[in-house]
Amino acid sequence: MSFMRTKLLLLAVVTALVGTPAAWSATPATYTADLMPGVTYTREVKTVRGKQVVVHVVTAPKPGGLYRLVPVLSNGTITGTETVTQMEERLSDQATAVGINGDLFNWQQGYPSGIFMRDGILQGRPISGRSSLGIGLDGTLRLARVAFFGTYGVGDSERDVLTQLNRPLDEPGVGLFTPAWGAETPRAPNAVDVVVSGFPRASPNADLTGQILEVREGGGTAIPPDGAVLQAIGPFGRQLTSIAEPGLPLVARLILKPWWEGVADAIGGGPALVRDGKIALPTTEFFTSGQLLPRHPRTAVGQLADGRIVLVVVDGRQSFSAGVNLWDIARELVGLGVVTGIAFDAGGSTTVAFDGRVLNSPSDGSERAVSTALMMLYYGVYAPTPTHAVVSPNGDGVAEEQQLAYKVVRPSTVKARLIGPDGKAVWKEEGPREPGTYPLVPDRKTLREGSWRWVVSAVDAEGNESGTERRFSVNRTLGFLELSRERLTLRAKRGGKLRISFRLARKAQVEVTVEDRFGRVLRAVYGRKGQMPGEVVLAWNGRNERGKVVGTGRYVVHVLAVNRIGRAELTDAFSVKRTESRG
Repeated sequence: MSFMRTKLLLLAVVTALVGTPAAWSATPATYTADLMPGVTYTREVKTVRGKQVVVHVVTAPKPGGLYRLVPVLSNGTITGTETVTQMEERLSDQATAVGINGDLFNWQQGYPSGIFMRDGILQGRPISGRSSLGIGLDGTLRLARVAFFGTYGVGDSERDVLTQLNRPLDEPGVGLFTPAWGAETPRAPNAVDVVVSGFPRASPNADLTGQILEVREGGGTAIPPDGAVLQAIGPFGRQLTSIAEPGLPLVARLILKPWWEGVADAIGGGPALVRDGKIALPTTEFFTSGQLLPRHPRTAVGQLADGRIVLVVVDGRQSFSAGVNLWDIARELVGLGVVTGIAFDAGGSTTVAFDGRVLNSPSDGSERAVSTALMMLYYGVYAPTPTHAVVSPNGDGVAEEQQLAYKVVRPSTVKARLIGPDGKAVWKEEGPREPGTYPLVPDRKTLREGSWRWVVSAVDAEGNESGTERRFSVNRTLGFLELSRERLTLRAKRGGKLRISFRLARKAQVEVTVEDRFGRVLRAVYGRKGQMPGEVVLAWNGRNERGKVVGTGRYVVHVLAVNRIGRAELTDAFSVKRTESRG
């Protein structure tokens, strides 16, 4: 018996992405699924400049209404790191999220390289040598090379230069640390810290005034929750000590040039990949050739002409996906119809995740903790994908029971219905619901064979309407799939033998194939239009359609049965070790 027998939850196959660039040649391994209302996910295996890559694309509505595109800070602070899935889980009671990794970041302390602004509050300064992404209140993405200019003054003294915001001073200067930085300022032997109370939230291009509480030396100063700390090192520390006295006002101004009117959220990244629908490369942005030219895992975001958002991730540094360079991913964005697009951190940071689950294959072997993420948040009612696409309560222990649920993140009036093949609701509820997740496990006795719908609608306290629908089917036709081996040894010339058996409860058209991990068919083992009920026993000799013995790796036996009830599918995974033939 195989150790990975499972019902196959196939995603719908699509023929190709619209507008695929000529540089990419599509393979049949393309799948798509609805993540949440209005948001789709596509995974496609392609060939780019002679090498195979796996491309992940999330398409979402234009930000507005129940959808918001936002930068997310790990742990809620500038310092430290967190995985994208951890960020999503932390936000799960506020929204349903799909997101990608964000800006490059400092490995030691975790602060992002460029700008971070959320709800009009500047928490990290931009780098003028790289592009920043602004998200307009109208849902439009904007790219600019934004520079930071800061000033500060104590009492009646003249304004002086503020060189940093929430970033350690690596040379003599003056920096401002707000509660967004973390618990305390960086430690430095010659640092002078001026603690300020009553300091407002750090809105850019406005005077920010507080009152000096105390002056400390050496750094490591606690940052007041309602204040800030001005830190200086070198001669700037001596100058600050001479004028900073408890009780005096301190005023700072955080200036961004150019300033985006109507932008409240921003995140660093770069380089810009697409402007006005055209590739914006080569670039003069501050990146090395090692970051731009080689094949790496890549992350990018773009906006289509109709305002929809696309999040794009390409796996890399793996045998099944070689990665791409900046030009390749820019072509992919243009091929998707993107008019404005930018790259984010690449390599092991590259991640796309939904609702706390990673969708791609990170090159480190597991998800890397990062500094920031960019997420599409959805505030309407959400129903997770049913546990099984096909429920088969036939006693073989696979997909015997269905699990459904819906989630609301705002107080809402909810109407939920489980509708059977005859169009009648076998279960329903309606009424007010507080934020939370509400599960349903249907009684197996009520699950008649055929197509089912799980339909949920909601109206929140602000009058926003939302709805979601999930479909599944009940089909007892196919069951009891067994493989004779979990691990199959094949001789390079002689092949081998794998016994495949399953049972049919009623007459069906049957197809049995051996596939690779991406669902590509290597060998059609069996096909019959009118297979009668009973046990079916087959054998596979370890060869592909061309008669060649397959190589070492992981494979799947896929059994499909189709009849008047619908489609029933089973898969069973196994591994192959190919050795040289003896003699």
